[in-house]
Amino acid sequence: MPRLIAVLLLVAIVVYAFIVAVRMDPKKSPAGINKWVWVIFTILPPVIGSIIFLVANYVTNSKNNPRRGGPDFLGPLSRDQGPRPGPMAPDDDPDFLRELEEELRRAQYDKKLRDHEDDSDSSSS
Repeated sequence: MPRLIAVLLLVAIVVYAFIVAVRMDPKKSPAGINKWVWVIFTILPPVIGSIIFLVANYVTNSKNNPRRGGPDFLGPLSRDQGPRPGPMAPDDDPDFLRELEEELRRAQYDKKLRDHEDDSDSSSS
């Protein structure tokens, strides 16, 4: 049983390193080595190559990301890449909220104006 757990752990490390290497930005490749060389390196000498890649990727990310106190261990799989372009939820859009507030004010003003006109019409009759 312990051997099975060790084998599964090593397979998980190799698969994880392979996925990180494939999804890696070629411009941010560790040690300036081509992305596809790292991909092959994680497969051919699987355990050693994967561990070397993960350590090199960790060190490279720690140098490139000083504001967060170090790199993300999960590399590009968990890296926060900021706001994504595309549709924004209405409650997150400041322009939408501003327009909604203005529309509400206008509706309240129109209601007060109608109520005031109704009061003046009924009192003058």
